[in-house]
Amino acid sequence: MKTAALLFAVALSVSAQNRPFLGQMIDHERLLHPLYGAGGSFRAGPPVASQVLSAACSLTLCLAKTESAIVSANSTIPAPPGDAKIALDSLGATLYFPQTGQFARWQKGLSPLSLAVNGSVLSIAMRTSGLTLAVLRSGVVLITATDGTILDSLPAANGPVLLLPDTTIYVASDSLVLRKNDGSELRFPAPGVTDLFALGDGYVEAITATTIYALQTFPGHEQLLQLPEPTKEPRR
Repeated sequence: MKTAALLFAVALSVSAQNRPFLGQMIDHERLLHPLYGAGGSFRAGPPVASQVLSAACSLTLCLAKTESAIVSANSTIPAPPGDAKIALDSLGATLYFPQTGQFARWQKGLSPLSLAVNGSVLSIAMRTSGLTLAVLRSGVVLITATDGTILDSLPAANGPVLLLPDTTIYVASDSLVLRKNDGSELRFPAPGVTDLFALGDGYVEAITATTIYALQTFPGHEQLLQLPEPTKEPRR
């Protein structure tokens, strides 16, 4: 297999020639696939990276975290070990590495950030008010600013949480919950969700042991869709 960074670039180039590029999905084998289509009609391309622990994608930037690197369309750079929580924005991305407790800024490279958090960081997002955190503290998920100010709470959350710039997605019992910034919520039956990722603009990937979903988050068009089982053969 060629380098992951080159394959990212190939996937994005091909998408521009054929059908709309939606984002990137992680399959059950932790392979990363470009995803094309919209509105429930999806096609997953051949994998572009392997052993992917987490990923986030928008129309302008896609990042993936492997055990020891951050992979983008243009580069593969060393990074702290383990998973990463990724918050994309118009200029780059902010990342949090749970295994080491480090924050960093990504803009064609990683620069450490000096931030301290009280609790376990579950997700991060860049919102209009700045970097926002979902933090598990004393059994309750709190939405906070970086200075510790509590902005919201998710007392019913009992699984993964994903902060987006304008919504919060979390697991409560056997449902996926889409919580809007005004506090209103929509619920979608989805038992056993273990991972949530920003699949692409307007879509969230939700993984269970047997199924991979795309939660469409466009206002007024929210729905839970099933993603196709991707092909397993890597591009060579």
